[in-house]
Amino acid sequence: MLGVIANSVMIILGGLVGLLFRSKIKGELVDTLMVSMGLVILVIGIDGAAGVQDILAVVICLAVGGLIGHALKLQSFFDGLGETIHKKLKNTRFAEGEFGEGLVTASVLFTVGSMAILGSIEAGLNHNYTILITKGVIDMVSAIALAAAMGAGVPFSFIPVFIWEAVVTLFAAFVSPYLGAEVVANMSAVGGAIFIGMGINMLGISKTKIRVNDMLPALLLPVVYTPIANWIGGLL
Repeated sequence: MLGVIANSVMIILGGLVGLLFRSKIKGELVDTLMVSMGLVILVIGIDGAAGVQDILAVVICLAVGGLIGHALKLQSFFDGLGETIHKKLKNTRFAEGEFGEGLVTASVLFTVGSMAILGSIEAGLNHNYTILITKGVIDMVSAIALAAAMGAGVPFSFIPVFIWEAVVTLFAAFVSPYLGAEVVANMSAVGGAIFIGMGINMLGISKTKIRVNDMLPALLLPVVYTPIANWIGGLL
């Protein structure tokens, strides 16, 4: 839960900084910080993928997982989810005024996305909080910009972020004893590859945006792939 708490605290800090220095924050500074975070995500992804012990697991899981995600239209779902939530809440008391608008916008931004899921799973499986803390820094930078533009509701978005990430982290921690070290290692390697895609998107390296959300099912496929691969290996 350390990563979840850190993420929440950084959202609060970013929101407070944005409120305190609303008149002095410029878009160029935010852009520079976000590019820096894109580089960090790319490094995390390379580090995770570099430790892969079964490259075939990564290849097969990403390929099959991408096909599943594409069939389920996960990328389109996540792209539209934030907008849908925002529209549904727009005319309710939760989004009334500047406070509500900031709260809803920031909550959707910080909870809807693959990084929250990947970071929480990694924290639950391996007690590795690097991803969630990195996400916290990115959220903090975003919270500074949002709070400067939308006001005091932004720092309170830590509440839905904490609940969502805590639930995913606790679930991953609950199932981790039943997965085995090899399965967990393969899941981490697949996650590293997905993170490389996220870093490329943030840096704008590729002209075509990588549909990383379509690849999310690949995270679960090592649970199926690993025992089958071991069984086939035993036969050979």
